Order: sequence, then C-alpha cells, then structure tokens
Amino acid sequence: MNAARVVIAIDGPAASGKSSTAQWVADRLGVRHVDSGALYRALTAAALRAAGDPGAWTEADVLRHAGRVALAPTGRSFEAVIDGAPAGDEIRTPEVTRHVSLVAGMPGVRAWVNDRVRAAARDHDVVVDGR
Repeated sequence: MNAARVVIAIDGPAASGKSSTAQWVADRLGVRHVDSGALYRALTAAALRAAGDPGAWTEADVLRHAGRVALAPTGRSFEAVIDGAPAGDEIRTPEVTRHVSLVAGMPGVRAWVNDRVRAAARDHDVVVDGR
C-alpha cells in the first residue's frame, strides 16, 4: 500500500499571487510546486507554434497538441515542457498571454490539465496552484 501523499491546492483569480504563495509553501514543506497555469500556457504555446488563427481554434484543434506538452519534475517544482524541451519564457510571451484564456476555458483542456496535475500528485507530495 502506498503512503498517503501531501496535496495542497491554492486557487484564486489571475495575478493574485497563487504561484508565489504556492512556491513559498512548497519550499517550506519540502515538497514540489505544480503550476497548473504553466500547462495551459504551454498548450497554448504549442498550438501557436502550429499557426492558424487562434480565434478559430476548437477544443479538438488545441488538444491535438496535448501530446507535445508535459510536466517534468525539476528541483522543488515541475516545469512545463513542449516537444521535450523546457517551455521557459515562451509561455510568458504577450502572444501566449493573449490567447491562454481561450484555451483555459475549454472543458476538455481543463480535464487534460487536471489529469496531468493528478498524475504528478500520484508520485510526489505537491502544492498546486490553479485556475
């Protein structure tokens, strides 16, 4: 039988300090931080790389790129990875920021992000911040 995992979720509106607070709590507890917003941003960036008009994207169009995006454990957190490489600053660009709300509002995308976060929490103690 597996030992119970520590999973703490911090929710709130955009730009409310969720990530900073979650990272602080994770550091204090010695567990990993999961930024679910980074997954939404990484999926948005992956879809933008493929071009097309974001205004015409369907949920299926966006989810077609889900296999290119993952969470990878690094130090005391998880980082978003696109096509096997750290997403880095690409997920914080103005273009990604402009379109991430559209992507995050798609129910199938939200389910995909939640599945990725749950998978991370199965094997690690985590503090998750989310939308």
